[in-house]
Amino acid sequence: MDSIIFDLDGTIWDSIDTVLMAWNSVVEENEKVKRKLTRRDFEGTMGLQMDGISSKLFPNLDLNTRTKIIKQCFEIEGKYIEEHGGVLFENVEVSLYNLSKKYNLFIVSNCQQGYIGGFSNTINLRITF
Repeated sequence: MDSIIFDLDGTIWDSIDTVLMAWNSVVEENEKVKRKLTRRDFEGTMGLQMDGISSKLFPNLDLNTRTKIIKQCFEIEGKYIEEHGGVLFENVEVSLYNLSKKYNLFIVSNCQQGYIGGFSNTINLRITF
């Protein structure tokens, strides 16, 4: 074995609070959504694609409305990630540094374009794209 691939969310860092800020800024402007999203709401959507996330978070809305809201949320999320970042899990920096002495390390995520770049810009790890 010469390489290790890590998932980003839930493995290296927790960005749920930042994503919630971004998404709730969109939700608050939409009169069809009756409540703010919570951390618990998001924990149930990790790893899902856009359609799965929208149906889980906004089950009472029609597909077109859900899709519009989710697209707006994803558009603003990258900006919030770059500005506020997330929280690295304990000892991630040291662990990755030590592993990098022996292995090639990679990050993979099913996130939208720009998310990993936002992650890279808000932490002290050197990442090559």
